[in-house]
Amino acid sequence: MQQYDIAAKVLIDSCRDDIIRFLLDLPVHQSRLMEPLPQETVSLKRGDYPVLVTDHEGREQLIVLEVQTEWNRTVPLHLLDYRIRYLIKHDVEALTCVLLLRSSGSATDIYEDREVRFRYRLVRIYEMDALAVVLEGPICMLPFVPLMKGGADCFDEAEGIIYGSERERPVKADMLTSMAIFSGLISAEIPARLIARRKDIMMESAAYDIIKREGIKEGIKEGIKEGKKETAKNLLLLGVLTEEQIAQATGIPIEEVRRLKENIEGLD
Repeated sequence: MQQYDIAAKVLIDSCRDDIIRFLLDLPVHQSRLMEPLPQETVSLKRGDYPVLVTDHEGREQLIVLEVQTEWNRTVPLHLLDYRIRYLIKHDVEALTCVLLLRSSGSATDIYEDREVRFRYRLVRIYEMDALAVVLEGPICMLPFVPLMKGGADCFDEAEGIIYGSERERPVKADMLTSMAIFSGLISAEIPARLIARRKDIMMESAAYDIIKREGIKEGIKEGIKEGKKETAKNLLLLGVLTEEQIAQATGIPIEEVRRLKENIEGLD
């Protein structure tokens, strides 16, 4: 799940103040990502984001934020370990939060055993109302829309808001690229369609390279067996599969794939 961790990291780098305000209802004046702790234990993962938040009165609070694609029983233990190790180093109040992307019946906001009781924030992205976020939420939450309830129906509107916004171009590139990667969790066609439309700006994102290498390639290969020409065109634009792989995956003859490629190149 490395691609989703990286997408989340890029998004949090660009939009963490708005995300923290919206999800945790905290007054954020400014924030900064803290330096990662030394890799002393195997529990430290790419998905952990320690953020030092300062409110308008100058008070500081440590937010230990983790983006988790799938739930497993060790999540609370990783959180507790990470939280304690940061508090040993920094004498500030702390709030621990998990952003869970995919539905889980076992996810919980508390860990308890005979000696320890640990409660943390659990934000279930998949339970959020996509339409409400599109209409009322901050623009920085829109990349998560495909994972929310009704997200597929709101996808095009959310994408259009991001692309047409007054945000700086690199920030829009990061948001659209993260949106494409997250949508790969639910669909093969949606990210391919988005990349075909917005590849020009998405190529400027630091996370775009993982789309070409590994981000949604496997999901696309599994999801395109219906053999539509439009899918083949999108894959040619994406540039992560060879002509032979596209022909095999879609069922379209290799000669037709090559004609599609010639037509696309003729438009450049």
